[in-house]
Amino acid sequence: MSARGEGEKGSVAGKGALAARPEIREFRAYALAPPTGIAVRAKLDFNESPFDVPDELKEIVLSRLARRRWAHYPEFGAPRLTEAIAAVAGRRPEEVVVGNGSGELLLAAITVFAGNGGRLLLAPPTFSLYRQLAVLAGASLVEVPRGAPDFPVDEEGFLRAAEVPGTLPLVCSPNNPTGNVTSTEFLERLSAASGVVLADQAYVDFAEPGDDARPLLDRTENLIVFRTLSKAFSAAGFRIGYALAPAPVAAELRKAVLPFSVDAAAEELAVALLSNPGFSRRSVDTVREGRDRLAADLAALGAVVAPSRSNFLFFTIPGAAGSEIAAGLARRGVLVRELSAAAEGYLRVTVGTAEENGIFLEALKEAR
Repeated sequence: MSARGEGEKGSVAGKGALAARPEIREFRAYALAPPTGIAVRAKLDFNESPFDVPDELKEIVLSRLARRRWAHYPEFGAPRLTEAIAAVAGRRPEEVVVGNGSGELLLAAITVFAGNGGRLLLAPPTFSLYRQLAVLAGASLVEVPRGAPDFPVDEEGFLRAAEVPGTLPLVCSPNNPTGNVTSTEFLERLSAASGVVLADQAYVDFAEPGDDARPLLDRTENLIVFRTLSKAFSAAGFRIGYALAPAPVAAELRKAVLPFSVDAAAEELAVALLSNPGFSRRSVDTVREGRDRLAADLAALGAVVAPSRSNFLFFTIPGAAGSEIAAGLARRGVLVRELSAAAEGYLRVTVGTAEENGIFLEALKEAR
């Protein structure tokens, strides 16, 4: 290797260079490698909705966008979207914070309430992105593991860890990737035992009404509930998330959200979707029915399936390697997520259309 090449390789951490923080250099970035060379028959790997936004709603959004001045920034703070969310959620606009997907808002919350030396408390297996957000914010990680096969939160252990000063608890409910819920009763206990509490409810539209943490906002002063339009509203391509919190907490969270983070197209789509809830309700009902049928069909094939109130299933086939099953499915044009890093041998499959679910089951019979 030339001297130039050696110098380039070492320049990131070299003397005099602007080096990344050590914990960033050591961390592996969140990455997704799309498959190549296969004809995809059922894409069931990203927890996306199997139903696209109806053409008539797309036309409404495109018409509104055509009348906007594209050379201008959107209105600061996305007030139309904020008011639409407030109306749907039954909250005041000052209790709503909008962002470029719920991920941006989670990073903002971790930065504000645990950054620069605080502790982020998690219950793994859970969404792997949380760890990256903690590193970026400069927070350390504390983990209280869940136990298979149902993966409930160890409530007493989690509460003890949350009571340590400087700890920010984050609970995903329904949990990604396991699909199970944590009771709102526990979230209320957690709020009483801790400082600010984060409840990521990206998938709660697919759960039961009693799993929704929003009513707790009337009884707590330190809870932040995160929601998204990526799943139940079929808007994953536009990155629309929001957080609900008491006004003083929302005001602090808003300080860490970048200006104009919700672009004009996302705002118009979100307002249109929230104004036409029938599409989302029909999609959710169909997915819930498909989820229950798919869980029963997987169990009939000998799979161990974690209880799910989400739009996906977390499962393992005893005696089979998850990586081999995922590879076998991919060769047959079916994409799922292999998640042995979260729980040995487990995979996550998104609930698709009835046709996609059938394709998945047939491919699984061949691949197992």
